[in-house]
Amino acid sequence: MAQVMMQEQNERQLENTVKVNKQGANEAGTIEATVQERKIFISEAIIQEVLRLGDQPQHPTSYDQNEVVSALRRMSYEGGYPIVLKKLFPPYWRLLLNKTLTCALLALVNEWDYNFSAFIFDHLKKMLEDPKRKIFMLYPRFIQMILDEKHPELVKVPNYINLKPIGPGCFENAYRAKRAKQHNFVGKFDLEKYSRFGDVVPAVLVAPAPQQINVQVAEEHDMQQVQQVVANEAEVETEILDSDSETDSSEEETDSESKVEIVAYEKEEEAVRQPVPMSSEDLAALLMSLQGGDGNPPTVRTFVVQNEAADT
Repeated sequence: MAQVMMQEQNERQLENTVKVNKQGANEAGTIEATVQERKIFISEAIIQEVLRLGDQPQHPTSYDQNEVVSALRRMSYEGGYPIVLKKLFPPYWRLLLNKTLTCALLALVNEWDYNFSAFIFDHLKKMLEDPKRKIFMLYPRFIQMILDEKHPELVKVPNYINLKPIGPGCFENAYRAKRAKQHNFVGKFDLEKYSRFGDVVPAVLVAPAPQQINVQVAEEHDMQQVQQVVANEAEVETEILDSDSETDSSEEETDSESKVEIVAYEKEEEAVRQPVPMSSEDLAALLMSLQGGDGNPPTVRTFVVQNEAADT
């Protein structure tokens, strides 16, 4: 969470203009002020809305005396009640008692329902209504959070009040032994650390117990897997056989077509090789053409003479 700082100019304007309106917010009262010429209202409902402390308006701000005394004894408190002395608490719980009422402390430790918003608002009003102690800046960080959320239009300048941050050394004086004439913490009771303020126990990772396998269910599951594998293999074999049959049929069709073409070609060749029937007149004309027209076969001289005649 980012550190919330109170701006100095806002603090000055709040102190100069702040007042308590006892009739505001359903007669519960409101705190009114003017910051940068803007009207500022602070009420219990606004504190509850902005701070988000997890409380409700119907939650109490006080408890029964017997319940309080029992809770104080559990915290190893060595004093009486209703006057509670911080020095009679163990140092372990003493840190929480810095300006904290007893009921608020017990609610915080024991996780009781408590109206922390009303507790904060009542403290703010008491500081303003006391004529001798007009100290408004009791919760400066809370006031600045309300201004940031309800009035984001306010101009911010890099000038903040130097507030001491809460840290390990903030309450170091609580551990120091102080001189007291009448009361002093001696440790009569054993210290008990409980609730959200108890000792932090490291988490131990425990391995989950192995679950027993149902043999019957496992066997049924395995049988289902085997059946599924067999069915898949059968489908694959069927697809392969179908593809092979299709390939064989296509090859047979191709072979039959090639055989038909070969038979047709052979028939054509056979038809060409068969002798053509000729009459006696056609045969005499063929012989005459072979003999060169003279009734004798042509000689080399005849071819030479014919070639020369053709050239001329």
